[in-house]
Amino acid sequence: MKILRTVGWWLCFLAVGVCIQALAPGLDVLAVGLIILLQERDYRNILWLVPLFVLVQEGMGTRPFGAVIVWYASIIVLFRLGRWLFQVENFVFVFLLSACLGAAYYGVTWLMAPLQNLGFNVEDTLDKALLQAIFMPFAWRLLVAARQMNAPEEEE
Repeated sequence: MKILRTVGWWLCFLAVGVCIQALAPGLDVLAVGLIILLQERDYRNILWLVPLFVLVQEGMGTRPFGAVIVWYASIIVLFRLGRWLFQVENFVFVFLLSACLGAAYYGVTWLMAPLQNLGFNVEDTLDKALLQAIFMPFAWRLLVAARQMNAPEEEE
């Protein structure tokens, strides 16, 4: 029963995330879910959710082909580096991580543009990176609260 509840929660998150991304192009809502999975050390769900997140992002065309994989890898690397310095459940950690991820968002876009023979619009990319950095801590706080309300009571 716990597995069904977890799968249902993540599928609802995925559906809501896709709807939000349709309303705010350039925003990656699913990245917040990846951060929550990393915080919870839920490696079993990471194994099926990260490939699903990548497929959904690639299917929606939110970024040029392959950039989502580099973006999610940078999220994982920055999270692991930050985990050595801060408590991962702390809002300050997520705030600082989101600032670093805003810079990583810009960096990944800048890196992938010439590789894919695409033009690089500095202002547009800065706007999207800033939006991503501002969105993440507040979405994280909201999702953590939703996860806690949905968590089944522990059986002893």
